[in-house]
Amino acid sequence: MNAADGENTSDARSAETVIYPHRSADRPNTSPVDRDDSGGSKLFLAGAFLLALGGGWLLLRRRGLPLSRVVRNERMIVVEETKSLGNRQYLVVAGCEGRRFLLGVTPGRIQLITPLEDSDTGADSAVEP
Repeated sequence: MNAADGENTSDARSAETVIYPHRSADRPNTSPVDRDDSGGSKLFLAGAFLLALGGGWLLLRRRGLPLSRVVRNERMIVVEETKSLGNRQYLVVAGCEGRRFLLGVTPGRIQLITPLEDSDTGADSAVEP
C-alpha cells in the first residue's frame, strides 16, 4: 500500500483530510469531540460530593439541635461567686456535680482551699461575738 496511491484510500477519508498525531502542536483545535473532558467530570463529581456532604451535615445538625439545647442547659461546672483579692488574685466558689469548692486563683496557679458543705454560706457562718 502506497500513501501516494489515491485509489487505495477509503471513502471515509477524503483527499483534503489531514491526520495529525495526538496532542501535536500543529494540530488545529477546531473539533470539540477531540477534547479530553476528564477534568470537568472530576470537578463535577467533587462538587456533587461536597454538596451531599453539606446536606448531610445540615440534616444532622437540624435533627441534633433539640438534644444539644438540653445538654447546654445542664452545666457540669458552675462558677457561683468570685471575690477579687487584688493583684489578679481571686477567691472562687465553684460547683461541680452538686458539690461546691472554694478555690484560690492566681495567674500561675489554681489551688483547692477547701470543699464546701451545703450548709456553709458566707453570711450565715460568721462568728457571733
